[in-house]
Amino acid sequence: MMYSFLENSTDIHIHCCPHINKRSTDIFEVIKFAEKNKMYAIGLMDNFSNTSGYASLVKKNFPNLNLKIFGGLIMEPPAGGVSYENAKISLEYSYFKNDGAKFISFPTHHTRYIAIQEKRKSDYIKACFYVPDSGPSNETLKILELIAKKNVVLNTGHLSPKETLTLVKAAKSLGVEKILVPSNNFNKTTIEKLKIHNVYFEFSYFFVSKATEVPLTHVDDESHKIKGLTLKTLKDLIEAADPKNVILSSDCGVSILPKPHLGFYQFIKQVHELGFTMEEIDYMIKTNSKKLFRI
Repeated sequence: MMYSFLENSTDIHIHCCPHINKRSTDIFEVIKFAEKNKMYAIGLMDNFSNTSGYASLVKKNFPNLNLKIFGGLIMEPPAGGVSYENAKISLEYSYFKNDGAKFISFPTHHTRYIAIQEKRKSDYIKACFYVPDSGPSNETLKILELIAKKNVVLNTGHLSPKETLTLVKAAKSLGVEKILVPSNNFNKTTIEKLKIHNVYFEFSYFFVSKATEVPLTHVDDESHKIKGLTLKTLKDLIEAADPKNVILSSDCGVSILPKPHLGFYQFIKQVHELGFTMEEIDYMIKTNSKKLFRI
């Protein structure tokens, strides 16, 4: 079956790489369905490794693929953690020259903000990444300088609103041009504060899906619920951000959700039914991702 909304679209956030927990799909199945539905590109994300290697492997073995595929680094501890050397290596991690990580993300689950929400033990929380009120650490600043120099995408990860704003201001001051902010748990006030810094806001199907209703494991054997959002709130946040600054994604791959292309299709349909025009939808699933990732 063909899903017309998907033609020429890009899903920047797919979890189909090997995982410690059950996935709904794998890289090759994702490629097959994306190609069949004439999608423009897909972005691979993983909490355990730099996915530019997987993307490179696909491109090497399927040179006639119309679909564009890219990966990057989430600086979770299993993937090497928050370090300049880790980020630097990720940018060259490919079979091809200048085809490494297209984004570098600060942690998603190993942040103090998320760890406190998950009611983790104190030693775990202390070991997690955070951005002090006084500003990013020297190591974080070096990473931001590297991102600026290589002109790849900075993904702010799952930080608190205050930390995110501090990180974005520091990044801008160092010349970082391309910034993506996962914004599913932010409010309109935070969106408006970030908007003046010319960032892109990511909203994902995962957060309006049934996946937020049950405890799930993400980076270890502990199960935790993730705070979701209503479609009404999603509409308000997109309007506050402006569709010209928004990127929609599936964030699918977990076994209880539909396969990524189906989750992405369902999400696009839901957003369209909220009253957003097809022109606005095109910004959120085509134009903005191409511009941000230069694909």
